[in-house]
Amino acid sequence: MNGPESGQRSVVVPAAASKHEVLVAFGRALHLPEYYGTNLDALNDCLQDLASELANGEGEPLTLEWHVHPAFRRDAAYAVVKGILVGAVEAAEGTLTLRILPPDHV
Repeated sequence: MNGPESGQRSVVVPAAASKHEVLVAFGRALHLPEYYGTNLDALNDCLQDLASELANGEGEPLTLEWHVHPAFRRDAAYAVVKGILVGAVEAAEGTLTLRILPPDHV
């Protein structure tokens, strides 16, 4: 999906209420490889790989739009997932943008 800027891709991660559902949503939205284990370590590893590829000019810049379910925002895993995402944004050296939004509807 194209983003607002030319050459910018956009991926939407839909709202999910539980940690497992959030991890599955990221896997589907980002088309993570089969070995993605739907756990926090796997999410971190895959996002760091993506960030490295983007920083090295492999692929178009990406905007990641994460819709956060209110129930998950209260879960302790929310801060962990958000930290993983922020780390990937930093590692991508300006080629990955993160938008965290409330869900369109729950």
